[in-house]
Amino acid sequence: MPHRVSKSDSSATSSGLFDLNLPEVGAGEGPLPNPAPTFAAQVEHAMFLLSIRPPDFYEKRLSRMNSEPFRLP
Repeated sequence: MPHRVSKSDSSATSSGLFDLNLPEVGAGEGPLPNPAPTFAAQVEHAMFLLSIRPPDFYEKRLSRMNSEPFRLP
């Protein structure tokens, strides 16, 4: 027996330009509970992101910055 497609199947292709074909959330369905991250976890993540930058990242970024972002005619 073939598998029945659910109402919230988002893999179907729509012919309408503005039809987003979003899945329908039924009663009792929703996102799983996700507690907010602790401050320590946020700091640890920030330190990780800063540690993976190349050593010359800031010098290259400063050299690419426009010193005069607004020019009047």
